[in-house]
Amino acid sequence: MYLYLYDSFLNQKKYNNQLARIETRLTDLGINGKISRLSPLRNIQELLADELRNGVKTVVVVGNDKTLNEVINIAAKFDVIFGLIPVGGENHIASSLGIPIGEEACNIISGRIIKKLDLGKINNTYFLSDIKIAGDQVTIECEDHYKIMPQASQSEISICNFKPALAGSFNQNGYFNPQDGLLEIFIQPIVSGMSKFFKKPIMAQSIIPIRKIAIDSKQSVSVITDGQKVLKTPVKIEIVPKKLKLIVGKSREF
Repeated sequence: MYLYLYDSFLNQKKYNNQLARIETRLTDLGINGKISRLSPLRNIQELLADELRNGVKTVVVVGNDKTLNEVINIAAKFDVIFGLIPVGGENHIASSLGIPIGEEACNIISGRIIKKLDLGKINNTYFLSDIKIAGDQVTIECEDHYKIMPQASQSEISICNFKPALAGSFNQNGYFNPQDGLLEIFIQPIVSGMSKFFKKPIMAQSIIPIRKIAIDSKQSVSVITDGQKVLKTPVKIEIVPKKLKLIVGKSREF
């Protein structure tokens, strides 16, 4: 049995036709199911617990990256298969998973290529793709053994489970695989216009595989999970292997 969780933004009239096409396609494929619409007042944990007791085996999130993140953080402890039908903007995670926007995603759900994926965990919050660190004078303690202190004013710092966009031309060598039980610290130098003009040497990208880290700073610094939730340092980050069962596409990036 399938449960489809619709984000509240899909109540807007402009999505009516697209949702109708999606629902028709799901029916044609024989994978239609119960539709529940999310809202700030609805307890997702209680909803999922009730539906799983009623026999639901697959929960499909209909929405964007934010929708998926909200559901995963509440539902990660449930033993259930998740799917995603991306609608609207901000669907970077869907692209990494090889899932197209709109009704074409129904074919991915029907194909049921199921992979067990790692989740990152920062304090008590899960993240699927990455976190970004905004600020200077950050200390990153890795595996309780050594520390690194990147110059945040000269670089962009991410802790990645999925491949970041800025690593497009980087020789991956097996990095950024959400099934390997590792996260990667990815440090990307910021190239300013003046650096280009004076032809200053550019620092190389850095990738450091880790299982757990702690981030601290002299002053409170923002840490942003999957482009959505903002936490403040100090934080502890770890990988939780094979935590999420997710339906993915053949064109996924891992």
